[in-house]
Amino acid sequence: MDVRRLSAWIFVLFSIMMLTSCSQDNKIDDQQTASFSDSTVVALINGKAIHSNELDLAVKQFLMRLGKNPDFFVKQPKDTVVYREALNWLISLNLLAEEADNSKIKVDENKLELTFNNFKRNFPSEQKFLDFLAGNNLSLENFRAKLADELRVQELLDQQITSKIEAITEKEALEFYNSNSDKFLLNEQIRVHHILIKVTDPNDPQKVTVAENKARWILDKIKQGGKFEELARQYSEDPSAFKGGDLGFFARGDMIKEFEDVAFSLKIDETSDVVRTPLGFHIIKLNEKKSSQLIPFQEVESQIKAQLKQERSNKLFEDYVRK
Repeated sequence: MDVRRLSAWIFVLFSIMMLTSCSQDNKIDDQQTASFSDSTVVALINGKAIHSNELDLAVKQFLMRLGKNPDFFVKQPKDTVVYREALNWLISLNLLAEEADNSKIKVDENKLELTFNNFKRNFPSEQKFLDFLAGNNLSLENFRAKLADELRVQELLDQQITSKIEAITEKEALEFYNSNSDKFLLNEQIRVHHILIKVTDPNDPQKVTVAENKARWILDKIKQGGKFEELARQYSEDPSAFKGGDLGFFARGDMIKEFEDVAFSLKIDETSDVVRTPLGFHIIKLNEKKSSQLIPFQEVESQIKAQLKQERSNKLFEDYVRK
C-alpha cells in the first residue's frame, strides 16, 4: 500500500528500523539478504512467508515517502542497508499484526473501506489501480488484507503508546532551550535592494559588454542623485523590480556567493559597484542589517515541546517494538 497513507506510528517504525541498523538484535544475517530474487521467500515469521516482491514494494514505499526515486534503488544489489532494514520493518509489522490478533483488535470495516477508497484516488482510473496491483503481484483480496493488518497495527500502537506519553512541561522545554541555545540563534541578516541587468548569452562577449555598459550607465545615474528604487523599477530585469528591487532580509548562504559577498561587505545606505554573477550584472544597495540574535524562548516553546514529545513517543515506541 501507499506509505503516504500509513499512520505516523507506522512511518516512525520504519524510520526507527532505518536509524537502528547497527543494533545487534535487529540485524538480518548477510546470507539471508544476499540472494534475494523475485520468486524466493526472504523471511519466515512463525510460518508466514515474506516474499521478495513484498520487500521491493516496501523499499519503494519508504523511498517515495522520502521523495527519492525508487526505480534507481530497486536496481541495486539487494544486500544494501535499505533492503535489510525494509525487511526488518516487514518482520516487525508482521509481528505487530500477530500481537494485534492476540489483543483481539478488530478492523472497523467503514474505516477500512474509507482508507481503501482514499488509496485508490491516487490513480486516475480503476484500470490504473488494478495495473498497480498486478505490477506488484498483489491480488485485490491480498491488498485489502495487508491494509487491514496495518490498520490493526495502528490501533494497537495507539492503545499501547499514546496513553503513556506524558506532556512536556514548561520547565523541561526551558531546560532544553538553555542547554541548546546554539540551535535557536538567528544568523546575521541583511536587507538589500538591487538592480539586475541580465546577460542573455555569457559566451557572447558583445552581449556581455552591452549588459555591463547598461549597468554602469544606471550606476552613474545613481551617483548623480537618481533614486535607487525608481531606477530599479524602470530598468531592473529581476522579478523584484516592481518592489524597487527590494529582496527583503536574507542570511549568508541564501544568495549567490558573488552577490552576498559584496552585499554583506556594504555599510548601511552604501551602494556597490557593478557586481558580476552568473545571472548578469547587479547594483546592490544595503538598507538594513540585523545582528545575530537568540530567538526568545516564548517564540520557540511550542516547537521545543513538540520535538521533545516526539522524542519521548519514539522512545516508547521503539521499546515496545523491540519487546
